[in-house]
Amino acid sequence: MEQRIKTEMDNISHRLTQRIKELAERYETPLPELTVEVGELEKKVNAHLEKMGFVWK
Repeated sequence: MEQRIKTEMDNISHRLTQRIKELAERYETPLPELTVEVGELEKKVNAHLEKMGFVWK
């Protein structure tokens, strides 16, 4: 029984560590940096749409 509990605690610890790493990677880039990047990409997309003849207001 003791071994099962230890194994389960190790599994939980491993899953928690993995989740923390995922969250750290997800939020690694600051919001202002992402905002600038999105703005640049939006300009590129709009330029491509204009070349394709799309018009919007």
